[in-house]
Amino acid sequence: MKQLHLKLLIIAGILSLACTTKVSEWVLLNNPANEYLLVYYHKEPLSETVKQQNSKITSDIKSANVRFRSILKNDIDRTHYALIYGNRLFSKYYNPGELENLTLSPLRKKIAAELMSGKLCVMLYLKTGNDAKDDPALQIIKSTISASPFREIIPVMELDRNSVEEKHLVSMLLNVESDLKDINEPMLFGVFARFKALEPLLAKGISTENINLMIDFLTADCSCVIKEDLPGTDILFTNDWENPLPAMVNRILDENPSLLHH
Repeated sequence: MKQLHLKLLIIAGILSLACTTKVSEWVLLNNPANEYLLVYYHKEPLSETVKQQNSKITSDIKSANVRFRSILKNDIDRTHYALIYGNRLFSKYYNPGELENLTLSPLRKKIAAELMSGKLCVMLYLKTGNDAKDDPALQIIKSTISASPFREIIPVMELDRNSVEEKHLVSMLLNVESDLKDINEPMLFGVFARFKALEPLLAKGISTENINLMIDFLTADCSCVIKEDLPGTDILFTNDWENPLPAMVNRILDENPSLLHH
């Protein structure tokens, strides 16, 4: 009986060692960002001008998590570019100029820098432009993060839904779920790892309880279930994600053992 008890203790110890890496850290280190597909749909053979145009686009996006393809398709109304993630159409572009800064923007660079510096995540707040809606939710976000033991490793950033500079980022966020584009409410996205955005909290769903649940998920021990069915949508971005700094969450948990949860 004692021998069985000892064996169980040893197995439990091995499992605990295997699963102590937190979700946010494990995904950053081990989970490459899912790729987008940028397709040029055309009805006629490609002219030299279009070939050169597409060659430049391919060069511009080569460092990002996206592949480019040209597809001859006779049943389309107009020649266009389509941005696809998984099996879902995110956006259509009828002018190559619309693809400028598709994979890179100032806010995306800022968010990636925080993730690479060892921060747990970035809480990205997508505003509606209506202060009566935006301000109360923002106060809840700020007060909740300020009260969290992980506050120093969770930056809060704001994004205007009508931002021209960040139009591609806004579009991708509003495609994290299929019906978000039709909802004019404040949205809070937890962004972690290699720019993976969790499904957002919306309107009155932006609550202290729900924000803390999101933090609990990111600070939880990683598990096979999470690894096999990882939630979130990867945002298109130019970065190699090499050599991130150590995850700051580990220091906080080491200093505060009472925060450890399973």
